[in-house]
Amino acid sequence: MQPIPPTGYGAVERIVAELAVALRAQGEEVAIVNRVRQRRMRDEYPFAWELPRLLRAERYDVLHANTPVVANRLALGHQPFVYTSHSRHWFYRDQLSHRWGYWLERRAVRRATETIALTPTLERTMGSVVPRHGPISTIPFGVDTDRFRPDPARRTGRIALGVGVVAPFKRWEWAARALRGTGITLRIAGPTPSAEYAERVRSAGDAVELLGEIPEPELVARYAESDLLVHPSGVEVLSAAVLQGLAAGLPVLGGPAVADAVEDGETGFVVPDADPASFVAATRSHAQTLLADSARRERFSARARASAEARFSWGRVAAAHREVYRRVAGRAS
Repeated sequence: MQPIPPTGYGAVERIVAELAVALRAQGEEVAIVNRVRQRRMRDEYPFAWELPRLLRAERYDVLHANTPVVANRLALGHQPFVYTSHSRHWFYRDQLSHRWGYWLERRAVRRATETIALTPTLERTMGSVVPRHGPISTIPFGVDTDRFRPDPARRTGRIALGVGVVAPFKRWEWAARALRGTGITLRIAGPTPSAEYAERVRSAGDAVELLGEIPEPELVARYAESDLLVHPSGVEVLSAAVLQGLAAGLPVLGGPAVADAVEDGETGFVVPDADPASFVAATRSHAQTLLADSARRERFSARARASAEARFSWGRVAAAHREVYRRVAGRAS
């Protein structure tokens, strides 16, 4: 429903665009088929319906779908395809629309020639709830480690960054409460669709700055000058904000939802989040420890940066996708 690359907020669209760049750098031809209407969720359905006609104008060896409606439309036409799921509906379904999305996700995985899971946790979940599925591979998306980098000279030890939409499912008020009274300023970059919730986040802390949706160069600069990344969301598949934070050398504090990206005690801390009190207490403790020990912050920073380069560089991610494409193209031919 958004342009690719997006003109503003749009994590999946940015991932698709950056994967295309990485694949082209390795010699692949990539065509992104996308139509933007009114930027509504339901716009995906008419796009999917017209997709077979759009594909007749393309030359391709492999089709790679990144949304379940598109994947199921390809399956309806008996076209082999690779499917990547970016949906939190595997883990979070409190509304009827979420349950509908979950049904579409399972159906897409069942009918895909191969499926790419972004994390080991998601791969295990898919395998356990989808009967008669094809091969599933764990391949994360990547992060631009050239663009997201630390700037130690600008760091003070007193800035925590959060990145994402300011909405209740992200639980930003937990992070604000955890940092209250620590001397750490919490800056959150992301759209603020609800003024009421934004005020709740501000009032939960004593030094909370809501930056709104900021341009990419400013976001890169915020990562570079911050000292740690707080990511309180209880539901994630794989967070682009967490990978960007690691690339910028930021220790990451978050709940079990970040465990597939963060090495606990090495590149950050995975804290318990069964209830707000446990999350707040553990996050406060780790933040204060890092605040008090600059040498420790530097060690965490170096390990976070090294982890991003070794595990999430776009070159590595693109190479893993190419292996999947070769298998699928071989079977299709």
